[in-house]
Amino acid sequence: MSISAPRYVSGPIPLVGRTHRTLAIVRRELARRAGWGTWVVVGLTYALVNLVVVLEVQLSGLFGALSLATFDGPYSSPLWPLLILIVASAVGAGSIAEDVGNRSITLYLSRPIHRSDYLIAKAAAVGTWIAIAAIGPGLVAVTIVASLGSVSASLALQAAAGFLAVGLVTTIFFTGLALGLSSITTKSLYAAVGIFGLTLSLEIGAAVVGGITGNPYVPYASPITDILNVAGSVFSVGGTLSTEPGGSALVLLVGGAASAAVAVWRLERVEVVGE
Repeated sequence: MSISAPRYVSGPIPLVGRTHRTLAIVRRELARRAGWGTWVVVGLTYALVNLVVVLEVQLSGLFGALSLATFDGPYSSPLWPLLILIVASAVGAGSIAEDVGNRSITLYLSRPIHRSDYLIAKAAAVGTWIAIAAIGPGLVAVTIVASLGSVSASLALQAAAGFLAVGLVTTIFFTGLALGLSSITTKSLYAAVGIFGLTLSLEIGAAVVGGITGNPYVPYASPITDILNVAGSVFSVGGTLSTEPGGSALVLLVGGAASAAVAVWRLERVEVVGE
C-alpha cells in the first residue's frame, strides 16, 4: 500500500467558441436592460399604438372607407417618437459606456472574442429592445383589428408590412446612434442625455433653420422628421411630407451606420488583455 498523497487530475477545460460567447453577451445585455422603467415605456408604446389603430379603424369603418392611410395614426402623434427615443436612451446608453467605465470591456475583448463579436452582440441586444417597441406594437394592433374582422386580410398584410418597414428603419438608426454615443463616454447618463438631446436638438434646429431659410434639404437633418415622412409614404399619406421618403430612409440608414462606425473606431483604441 502506498503512503504517498493522492494526485487529483482534472480533465481539460473545453473552450467555447466565438458564437457561444457572443450569444452569452447578447443574453446578458438583454437581461441588464430589462428594468421596470424599460418595461413601463415599452408598455406605454404598445398601449398608444394599439389604442390609436383600433379606434381609427373602427371609426373609419363606421363613418368612412378604410384604407392603408388609416394605420398612420400612431405616427401623427408626437408621443410615438418620444416614447421610442426614451426606449433607445434607456436600453442603449449604458451598452458600451458601462463596460468602458468599469474596464470590463478589456476582458470582453480578450481572445477569442473579437471587437466585431462584441459590437454585434451589443447591437443585437439594443436593437432587439428597440424593435420590440418600434415594430411590435404595430404588428399586435394589426393582429387585433384583423381578428375582429374590421379589415380585410390583404389590407392587414399591407399594414403589417408598413409597420415592419418603418420599425426596421427606426431600429437601425437608433441602434447605431445609441452604440456610437455610448462608446465615447464612461457614464451611461451622459450617453442617455446625448441620445435624447441630440435627437431633439436636430428636430428643433431643423424646423427653425428650415423655416427661416426655406431650404428643402434642411428637414433631412431631423431623424424624427425623416421617420415620420417614411411612415407617411409607406402608409400612403399624401400632402404632408416635408422630405422625399427615399432620401429620408437613406439618411436614417447612413446615419445609423455612421454612428455605429464611431463605436468601431472607439473599440479599436481599447487595450485588450490577452488570454
